[in-house]
Amino acid sequence: MIRINLMAVERRPKRRVGIDLSQQVTLACGLIFVAAIGLVGWQFMTLRGDAANLEAQMLVVDQELATMANVVDQRNEFEARSAELSRRVALIESLRGEQGGPVRMLDQVSRSLPEGVWLNELRQEGDVVTIQGRATSLTGLSDFVLALESSGFFVLPVDIVDSQLESQETAEVVRFELRAEFRLPTS
Repeated sequence: MIRINLMAVERRPKRRVGIDLSQQVTLACGLIFVAAIGLVGWQFMTLRGDAANLEAQMLVVDQELATMANVVDQRNEFEARSAELSRRVALIESLRGEQGGPVRMLDQVSRSLPEGVWLNELRQEGDVVTIQGRATSLTGLSDFVLALESSGFFVLPVDIVDSQLESQETAEVVRFELRAEFRLPTS
């Protein structure tokens, strides 16, 4: 069966499915706000990742600096030891160069000793040599002084600082002290 309604009923206007202008502006602002929040969140996460990478790189650099500090300390220690060894080598070379002087001085003193003269002490302070000893006579002492002066290794004069006659159990001896300046003759 077919029915027909003949009654006049007010019809409502059909609703539009679209959005009016004020709602469109609100929706656009909301989308922009959500996009801005998303962009800020993305930036925050990116910067946080970059910060974590930088912290990891800083740890690596700190570890490298620590190992380099050890290397620098070892290098400084090596340089200090090298300088000390160089100083020692220079000292040894200096002593080796001056070694001939004392040996030649002792040789000349022993060659100049006449019969009846013996030494108790021989000291060298710089170039000054002090000799203490005993002689059986004043002639032996004067012969010793003349022999030292004529050797060419002692600067003239060889000084007799002290000479005293001393009584021993068997005889009298002359106790003496000489002072002279030693120098190697120039070749």
